[in-house]
Amino acid sequence: MNRGALYYLMGPLLLFLALLQSTTVARFKVAGVKPDLVLLMVVIGALVYGARPGVLWAFIAGIGLDLFSGGPFGASSLALMASALVASLGHRPFSRFNILVPLSAAALGTLIYAAVYLATLGVLEVLGASTLRLPIAETIRDIVLPVTVYNTALMFLALPFLNRLPESQDL
Repeated sequence: MNRGALYYLMGPLLLFLALLQSTTVARFKVAGVKPDLVLLMVVIGALVYGARPGVLWAFIAGIGLDLFSGGPFGASSLALMASALVASLGHRPFSRFNILVPLSAAALGTLIYAAVYLATLGVLEVLGASTLRLPIAETIRDIVLPVTVYNTALMFLALPFLNRLPESQDL
C-alpha cells in the first residue's frame, strides 16, 4: 500500500508546525486571531488517512503545542484528538473531493477543539489546578468564531494541495 510521503512526515511536520504556532504564526493575525496550522494539518491528516493515524498525530502535535506554548500539559492533545475523530468522519474514498467535506471538517474541527480545550481549562479551574478565568461568552465571540472562519478559509486555500494527495483506502 502506497501511503505517500506525507504519511511518514506527519509527526515531524506537526512538531515543526507546533513550534511555528507558538512563535511565528502570531504575525499572521487577522482581526486579532491567528490561524491554527497544527489543527488544520491534523484535520487534513484525518481526512486523508483516517481516524487511527489522525488521532496519533493529534496526540503528538498536542504534546508539541503544550511543550512550546506553556499551556496545561495534555489539554491540546485531548482537544486535537477530538478534532481528529470528528474530521475522520470525512475519510471515505472521494468524499474529500466534495468541497463541503474538508470545509466542514475544518469548521467543526475548530469548534470541537475550542470546546474541549475550554472545557479542560474549566475543569482545571474547578479543581483548583489553574487560576485562569476565561469569560466564556466573550472567548467564543472574540476568538473561537473568528478563528473558525479563518481556519475554514485557509482550508479552502489548501484544497488544491489536499486534492493532490494520494487517497488512502483504509476504511
